[in-house]
Amino acid sequence: MRFKSIIAATDFSPGAEEALRQATSLAHQHQARLMLVHVLPPLVTPNPLLDEFVVNQTTLALRQGLQESCQKALDERRRQAAPLVNLETRLLEGDPSRELTRLAKEEQADLLVMGSTGVSGLAETVFGSTAQKMVRKAPCSVLVARSPADAPTG
Repeated sequence: MRFKSIIAATDFSPGAEEALRQATSLAHQHQARLMLVHVLPPLVTPNPLLDEFVVNQTTLALRQGLQESCQKALDERRRQAAPLVNLETRLLEGDPSRELTRLAKEEQADLLVMGSTGVSGLAETVFGSTAQKMVRKAPCSVLVARSPADAPTG
């Protein structure tokens, strides 16, 4: 199989860093287009008591700081990948599995690469991991990369 378009998803965890390393290697080998994507959770949440969405100034300021921080992290990874591939970056907002599925369709990706474990903790246990959801939902092949720390022992 020849890859023309690869998307690497990141939450900046060690597993995501390994996924980016593998995606960069594959993009280089296949001379494929590579896009690194981070999905921020939604800014607004419904308030069931008021039956409306609530956003305050503190939330907006925190969100702007988070967006700037994530964009800087994406830009740094783009600079690091520059010798091997031309890495595009995207910062999206919403549910990660929905946004990654939508983007993979839009970009006609051949492969989605992501880490096996991220930073979600308890939420992952309760709701299932983004990687598990993407294996089921993605419109393309999915490579779930394990970092050395994630490898089973014994």
